[in-house]
Amino acid sequence: MKDSVDLIKKPGVGKIVFNVFIVSLTILVLGLVINFYYALGYLFILLIHEAGHYVSAKFLNLKVAFGGFTPFGAYIVHENIENCRENAIVAIGGPLFGGILGFIYYAIYYFTGDVTFLVLSFTSMVINLINLIPVKPLDGGHIAEAISPVICYIGLPFILYLLVSIKGLKGKISLFIILAIGIYQTYDFTIKYKNSFYFKLAKGSRIKFIIIYGILLASLAVSGIYLYVTFDFNEVFQSVLRYK
Repeated sequence: MKDSVDLIKKPGVGKIVFNVFIVSLTILVLGLVINFYYALGYLFILLIHEAGHYVSAKFLNLKVAFGGFTPFGAYIVHENIENCRENAIVAIGGPLFGGILGFIYYAIYYFTGDVTFLVLSFTSMVINLINLIPVKPLDGGHIAEAISPVICYIGLPFILYLLVSIKGLKGKISLFIILAIGIYQTYDFTIKYKNSFYFKLAKGSRIKFIIIYGILLASLAVSGIYLYVTFDFNEVFQSVLRYK
């Protein structure tokens, strides 16, 4: 279990400089390629997602702190969790808050007509939907610990499909790392599932997690599909790019 002092201690100068660099680079790149509203909105997606984890951890009275930004996103740190129930609750918070933000972005688009917020809505839905794929280290993999290792074997082919189909180098690197970690974690999960106390959970609680996970997954999937089908997203994305 991590000591609370380690969790809440002030970050060093190096870490502060690194976080400022990552945030500045993100705003600069996305601001120049798309626009600065999108850049700030994208950072807000990352922050709200982590805020969901933070609030969920606080709800469980866990010691938690915002960890900072990385080239691949943001993260929080919290004390070690000793059972799959609490781990799943913390994991659910991120996609839940991220999905709500996606709806808020869509509402802003609906009332203002600003297409940037439509793109942000779709971005938030997709990011949080991908996070629900049941493979660790994604949130869905942590939720799966409270359900069954079987669904992790369903999730691995999705990661492989995304890895093959995505074009961006950053995305491919991220997915390759996730796939490698996911294969090991799924194997480890399968071996320990029946005997480890960490995975012991009442049947009623597992059913609740299945329902919550299913509703959250379906809500984000239906919302993302609705946006993609309703709007011509090739045209929508082109409309917000600075360079056509």
